[in-house]
Order: sequence, then C-alpha cells, then structure tokens
Amino acid sequence: MPSTFAPSQPLQGGPSPSQLGPKELLIERALTRLRSIPSDLEKYTFLAGLRCRNPDVFYGLVGGNMKECCPIIYTPVIGLACQNWSLIHPPPPESDPTIEALYLSYSDLPNLPSLIKGLKTRLPHNQMQISVVTDGSRVLGLGDLGVGGMGISQGKLSLYVAAGGVNPKATLPIAIDFGTDNEKLLADPLYVGQRMRRLSEEKCLEFMDVFMRCMHETFPNMVIQHEDWQTPLAFPLLHKNRDLYPCFNDDIQGTGAVVLAGAIRAFHLNGVALKDQKILFFGAGSSGVGVAETICKYFELQGMSEQEAKSKFWLVDSKGLVAHNRGDTLPSHKKYLARSEPDAPKLRSLKEVVEHVQPTALLGLSTVGGTFTKEILESMATYNKRPIVFALSNPVAQAECTFEEAIEGTDGRVLYASGSPFDPVEYKEKRYEPGQGNNMYIFPGLGIGAILARVSKIPEELVHASAQGLADSLTPEETARHLLYPDIERIREVSIKIAVTVIQAAQKLGVDRNEELRGKSSAEIEAYVRKGMYHPLLEAEQQAQ
Repeated sequence: MPSTFAPSQPLQGGPSPSQLGPKELLIERALTRLRSIPSDLEKYTFLAGLRCRNPDVFYGLVGGNMKECCPIIYTPVIGLACQNWSLIHPPPPESDPTIEALYLSYSDLPNLPSLIKGLKTRLPHNQMQISVVTDGSRVLGLGDLGVGGMGISQGKLSLYVAAGGVNPKATLPIAIDFGTDNEKLLADPLYVGQRMRRLSEEKCLEFMDVFMRCMHETFPNMVIQHEDWQTPLAFPLLHKNRDLYPCFNDDIQGTGAVVLAGAIRAFHLNGVALKDQKILFFGAGSSGVGVAETICKYFELQGMSEQEAKSKFWLVDSKGLVAHNRGDTLPSHKKYLARSEPDAPKLRSLKEVVEHVQPTALLGLSTVGGTFTKEILESMATYNKRPIVFALSNPVAQAECTFEEAIEGTDGRVLYASGSPFDPVEYKEKRYEPGQGNNMYIFPGLGIGAILARVSKIPEELVHASAQGLADSLTPEETARHLLYPDIERIREVSIKIAVTVIQAAQKLGVDRNEELRGKSSAEIEAYVRKGMYHPLLEAEQQAQ
C-alpha cells in the first residue's frame, strides 16, 4: 500500500467530506481502523459492515492483506461469528427489495418455485454465478448453529471474490432453516431462527429436491456449493444432485482436494513410495471419509487396483477402528473404507490403532482438540523419518495438535498441515513453517473455473484436477522451503492456475458448455480467466468513468 497518494479533486458539498480521496486511500483508512479494533468479533462485524457498504473497498482491503484478513472473515473467527449470529445480524433494510442473502425454511416449500423465481438479485438471473447453501447443522467443529450457518455461507463467498475473482454481485449466500437441536439456541429468545427441533432427514431431503430443481431452473449458470451439512444429509445431497446440476460439497470434496494436494507434496518429501504408504484417519464423518476417498481415488489413478488402494487406509471413529467385523451397524458412508479382514483387530483407542498400523500419515478430522498426544506424535516419529501429521479440524481449539506440539513431538521432522492457521515455530535454533490445508486454496479456483467453463456438472475428476493444480502451483522458492502449500498472499495466482486446470479437465470430460474456450491453449485460457476475474480497484475506476 503506498504511503502517499496523488491529490484528488475535492467533492462538492453533500453527505461526504470533501477529501475522501481515491479508493487506495479508503482502503488504507479501513485497514488502519481494522488494526485499531481489539476484539476479533468486532473486527468481523466491522469488515462485514464494510462489505455491505462498499464492496470494492472491502475486497481491495482483503485481497491486499489475505494473511491478515482471512482468519477474520473465515476460520477461525467465522466460528465465533456464527455462534453469535443472532446478536450481530443487522436489522433488515427499510425498503430495498434486492436480496444479498436468502433465508428459507420448510414452510416455504409450497411456494418455493414462485419464491425463487421472483427473487430480485443484484444481477439478472442468468448472470448469477455461485451460491453457498447451508442448513447450519454441522458448522466447522462447533456443531449445530442453526441459521448462524449463514456466516459460513457469506465467509466462503467473500473468499470466492477475494481469492477467485468472482463478481460479488453474482453471489448469493443461502441458509435453510430446518430448526435446530442446539439447546442453547432453542432457549434463546433472541435467536433469529425457528426455535423448533430439527426436521427429519426425509423432510429435509424432500425440500432440497425441490430447492435444487428450482435453483437450476431460475439460475441456469449458477454453481451451488453445499456447506456444513450434517453427515446423514451431506452424502445423499451430493450423490442425488452431482450428475444433475453443477454442484459440489466443499466439506467432502473441497477438503478432500486440498488435503490431497498437500499429501501429494508430503508423499514426495517423506520418500515413501505410494505402494508403501499407510494412511490413518482419525474422524470418520463426512469430511474424514470424503478426504480418504479422494486420496484413495488418487492412488487408483496412479495405477493401483481399487482393492490395493483401499488397503492403504484405516479409519478410526468414536468407537475405535472402523471394520466390518466390529459388531455394530456401520453407516453407509463408512463401509467403503472399513477394514474388510475377517480377523481385523477390535481396537478401541487411537493410540492402539497407531501402534498396530504404524502409519506413515496420520490425518485428523475429528473436531476433538488435543487428541494427537505427545506419545502418539513420538510414536509417529519412531516409525517414520518424515512423519506426515495433518491436524485439520477447525477452529484452532478443535485442532488435533498444534504445530508447536507436532514439531516438538517429532524432533522437527514432521510434515505438518492444519485447517486453521498457526504461526511459525523456532525449535533448536531453526525456523519451521506450517502448512495450512485450508479449503480456501481449492474452492475459489474450482469455482471460477467451473463458472467460466459453464460446466453442466462437477464430476470427481474436476475435484482431482483442482488438487493437482494446487500441488503444481508452488514456486521454486516455496518448494525449496519444503512448503506443502503456497504462500497465502499468492492465492489469486494459485486460483488462476487451478481454474485453468479445471477448465481443461472439463473440456476433456465434455462437461463444459462454453464453446468460446474450446481449442484454446493454456496461455489463452489463462488470459481468459484473468480477464473474467473481478478486481475491486479496476471496478471502481470503471464505475467512476
């Protein structure tokens, strides 16, 4: 940010001071104000208000200060915002019929087609690009937050804009209120959602069938991202709709892609051949299983048979090692990677499973903080020259171990990634940098690529393409530092790289509808992506002309 600015013409008398200055100065004022605010929640509300009042300044501020702003508008502070949503939600505007966010409930079902068709969005319906849809039933590692999940939808879309260049006017965050089983919210008279128990899964899926059809009919070019749905709904929603509409589930597929990208780098750095990798997952919900299946599919694409690839994975849930002979009825989503050996040991604790498997990689998506104990980390260091430890649960308090704990427990040899950010660590006079395996590396590039290619659907191959694009996006300098992920300040360039890879994969699969891009070289597609991205300062200049 420059420290001096060219003088600007004073404004005529009116509601604003005469020397507001150019957009760059407005951004610097906003950044100075942000840094003066002591509370994380107040910082969030300041930025949320700025996004509503002046999107160009907001996205100019965030885009130029990604490392500083992302933890506020996304994890970990977004979790705090969702928990306090009823207190920070602004009053509705007095008369503006244009919607910037949409709340729906089951009672809207009879009128849903006309309600959605009649929405007055900021751009014409066929120009709307992306929506993030949640029911708030499983927000980060915080559980059921009801309509507070809207904070996640808005936070994700802010990153689609800041990191992926999506036009902010072409976004629509949606929260669907199916009730809540959160006792605190049910007892809170200030809660802005319906104070009733969650509806049955059957009723929720009935509503979503109509919702998805109406959304696609009304917004034919819109990509829909499902976000923070509880596991019994997340997988059916994905499987029922993925071949019908351009949609994906970020918890299952986005998390899988970003972890796969980090794993590709880690597999290279730990020097163990793919055929000898042993990967242990702690946490077998929608995210954990989704990630495991994504990496398993990658192993198949590298030449393994399906059975051989599956044999490299072990899942641990709250009851212990997930196996078909365990004696309980496994949910459908756990069956694919459950151990199939007739004599699979019935191990109850993570420590027992680690000792039995001696994994090369330990990945946590359990939302149970501190479960990768010093003893477990030391065991990982005993089995491996470069142990892979990914503590991916969000927010920070739910991380299975901190970066410092992983460094100390493995004597500095760990290949580490987390879901939320951790600071670098000094250990034995050496500086170590953590990897942040956060979905924000994937979904903006996957989203803008899918939007510009105008895909008819988002098959799994596009998710794998985004992971490979991320893994290939590190600079020589980042590679020399043994980083698993690129510097977050380069997220726009990373998103462009991913978008090009996704567009080319869509063309190869025949799911692209943008004929203008067919037959173009990688350089030509990249130029098209850059031209199609929103830039806040450029947008402001064009509006002023």
